[in-house]
Amino acid sequence: MLVQERTHMPRARRAVGEAAYGATIGILVPLVALVVSAVLVLWAPSHTRFGPVFAAVPALAAATCTVTGIACTGLLTSLTSLLVAWLHGWLLDAPSLGTIICIAAVSLAAMWAGSVRLRREQELADVRLIAETAQRVVLRPVPERLGPVRLNGLYLAAHHRARIGGDAYECLETAFGVRVLIADIRGKGLPAVDAAAALLTCFREAAHTERSLDRLAKRLEDSTQRYARTAGAFSECFATAVVVEIPTEEVVRIVHFGHPRPLLLRSGCSVPLTPSVSGLPLGFGDLAQAGHQLVTRPFRLGDRILLYTDGVTECRADDGTFYPLLRRLQRWTGLTGAALLDTLREDLLRHGGGRRQDDAALILVERVDAAIPAPTARPAG
Repeated sequence: MLVQERTHMPRARRAVGEAAYGATIGILVPLVALVVSAVLVLWAPSHTRFGPVFAAVPALAAATCTVTGIACTGLLTSLTSLLVAWLHGWLLDAPSLGTIICIAAVSLAAMWAGSVRLRREQELADVRLIAETAQRVVLRPVPERLGPVRLNGLYLAAHHRARIGGDAYECLETAFGVRVLIADIRGKGLPAVDAAAALLTCFREAAHTERSLDRLAKRLEDSTQRYARTAGAFSECFATAVVVEIPTEEVVRIVHFGHPRPLLLRSGCSVPLTPSVSGLPLGFGDLAQAGHQLVTRPFRLGDRILLYTDGVTECRADDGTFYPLLRRLQRWTGLTGAALLDTLREDLLRHGGGRRQDDAALILVERVDAAIPAPTARPAG
């Protein structure tokens, strides 16, 4: 399950609720202004004319109501102005007629302005929908279950209106086991998203075709360098990453590309899974004399692995201290799955003072099925 700035209310229901709330406020604001204007005119001495203040009501409705609402507000304002003029005995005099004409003119202008506003709001909503759809294509939700493992994910984009940024992940079930990628692309904004999309596309294809993680690592390295050459920024385009493979046996295989160390959570302890030689980030593979090192560790029933990006460990408090991920995990040994990531999310935002300093992604992988024993050879005859 993927957690992306999740609240207790589903997104669709929350959007409907926000729309209904906005429509209610949009109707109430001009009505309140109309009541205040009427009270002001009635309260004023008879020789004082405050009738023109009624013209502000339809102008205010242009910012909050639909075109029909603006027209109704203008009509109601005109009737209220006539009623007030009748009560004061001004019904047929020139200032009262001038006020009615002014209200009508402002109402027509407000209806035009409101139609322009609504059209632009609809265009903006369409653009946001297209952007969200594109982001979901690039960064798909983490499946709840793949093969022998249960998965939970958390993504916090640095920009509060974005779903994705320079961090990327993918979880796939292949013929060679469950394979998980988490990466941190250098840079921010659209260039980082473009580079992340290229890396994820390569992983989604190569993870199903390359039998060994060494070959998969080579494919990812070649793809990153090819993208860098195409983008014309060879010296500046790179990504740290970790590729994890969980086969049916009780082991986990990891290839490390200069990324923050995965954590093995077992029996209330957090153990970093560190290779003897730290690998270089993707894009710098030509500088390594040997290939990327493959790490193999036991991964038994109930074990969990936490993958994360540096947006977690490099989150700073007001006093400059980094987020103490290992110490925090020691407190939450009894939490599992989404509860652990929810707690970590709240604590991470609290540590950073509520500010989103960088993109942050976490994937929690838990083995929930025992290993399948290898078949034994039956004696001939």
